[in-house]
Amino acid sequence: RTLYMTEAWVSVDTGNQGTTPPYGVVYAPTPARGTRSQVFESRGGVRLDDGRFGDAVDLHKARFTMTRQEELSLRRIVTPELRFNAERPEEGRVVLNGAKVVTLIDLSTSWPGPGGLAMGGFVYENLVPYGHFPLSRRLEWVQAATPEYVPEPYERLATVMRSCGEDADAREVLLAKQRRRRETLPPAAKAWGYLQDWTVAYGYRPGRAAVWMAVLWAAGTVAFAQHAPPSMKGEEHPQWNPALYALDLLVPVINLGQDGYWRMEGAWQWAAAGLVLVGWVLATTVAAGASRMLR
Repeated sequence: RTLYMTEAWVSVDTGNQGTTPPYGVVYAPTPARGTRSQVFESRGGVRLDDGRFGDAVDLHKARFTMTRQEELSLRRIVTPELRFNAERPEEGRVVLNGAKVVTLIDLSTSWPGPGGLAMGGFVYENLVPYGHFPLSRRLEWVQAATPEYVPEPYERLATVMRSCGEDADAREVLLAKQRRRRETLPPAAKAWGYLQDWTVAYGYRPGRAAVWMAVLWAAGTVAFAQHAPPSMKGEEHPQWNPALYALDLLVPVINLGQDGYWRMEGAWQWAAAGLVLVGWVLATTVAAGASRMLR
């Protein structure tokens, strides 16, 4: 029910014969006198495709020595638990395409780098790191498996982190996904992507929009306080209020009773137009980010 590719205790007592229990490999948790530790070691590719395991696949400290063309293939395996804390293969690939695992227990240093990992359609429900596994390293793990941009591994990781209550980390994963996607876009769409990232981080850091709004509102208030514009409708106008006027320009759609009553000329007209433009850009990026998060 469990596939063990782990270390075992091997008898070195020459008085015993054979290489199997009770004379060879010792599975007891406390080794007997005269035994030594022996890790599982494989030379060449290993294929476990389509395997069904009732308990776990355990690769604790396993050593896989492969050539560049060879693979540790776990395609479409189904198991409640995969313990991937083996030694990192120097060459070859680890392939998890189509595998279905309930709990993935892994070590950050066990996974191969770019070009050495494939996990298209790899489904896991829980992540249990074996030791320290920072989010930056987890994102490198996904990037190593996607030489070309593919959204599914990022979305799977974000879903698992959200289900574990790590909402902030889930947003960082989705932000990384958008940044990878941006590199595949044409120049105009890429520029729009950079603008969304710079202003509101694609909507995944909504507090940044509030900071931009506060800074622009303060700047507009200070600027318009230096200039009392003439009315466009004679005596029919509200009292001039530079703070409300700046906010009226910044916030689209909402009318605060200042815009439309004052004649701005020259540089002031350009300043007012700039605030209107920036306000629409902020509103559009926030709306795009909000719809992205709701999806």
